[in-house]
Amino acid sequence: MRSFRGLGVALLVASGAGCVPLSDYRALERQFDEQEKFVVAHKDTVRELERREQAITLRTREQEQQLELLRGRLEKSETLRTRLEERLRAGDGQTASVPASAPRQEAPTVLGLEVNPETRGLVLESALLFPAGRWELKPEGKAAIDRVVAELNGPRYRDKGIRIDGHTDDAPIQRSRDKNQSNWELSAKRALAVIHYMEEKGVDPARLSFAGFGPHSPFQKGSDDKARARNRRVEVVLIQD
Repeated sequence: MRSFRGLGVALLVASGAGCVPLSDYRALERQFDEQEKFVVAHKDTVRELERREQAITLRTREQEQQLELLRGRLEKSETLRTRLEERLRAGDGQTASVPASAPRQEAPTVLGLEVNPETRGLVLESALLFPAGRWELKPEGKAAIDRVVAELNGPRYRDKGIRIDGHTDDAPIQRSRDKNQSNWELSAKRALAVIHYMEEKGVDPARLSFAGFGPHSPFQKGSDDKARARNRRVEVVLIQD
């Protein structure tokens, strides 16, 4: 421990100071002792700083691993979100619309149902839902609506309002049992039938509204059988905030 003391004695001898007073020697010895304590204290500080640095390095590595894990989860979440948007892009203001002039074979579909690019509504053909001239839902029509309800009650869309639009073709009603019924009434009754069924399946009635357009909002222009079949429909439209 007395390395500084040895150095002090050597200096005294080298300087020829053989008659240095004892008090001066003791004072010099104390200075060396204090200097040595200072060095030792700093060594401890350096060791403590090195220990802290190692701890910080370890925590940094752990945080980097957690960050990589979170990035992986985020990528999976983004992929899932994209798939959900593709499944129900109708009424979603963030998805690109398809021009009305686009070829019909390229029209977007959701759950196997065509999407009206103008209204963004899911198109359910009347032939699938109802008997001719009637508004009572057929079993296969209920099955199609069940698939739609499952999406509408999911976490992404359960807070959105829903409007059910009824549409008919431009041909006068001939096979209806109600002689005074018009296409206006038929379109409204069909929309209302879908609303009642959705309510039975757990859709909050506060989210629901309906409208009957009769033949006055055709999906496809023309009066041929193909156009009329496409115009007889019910559309499920998400109401934008």
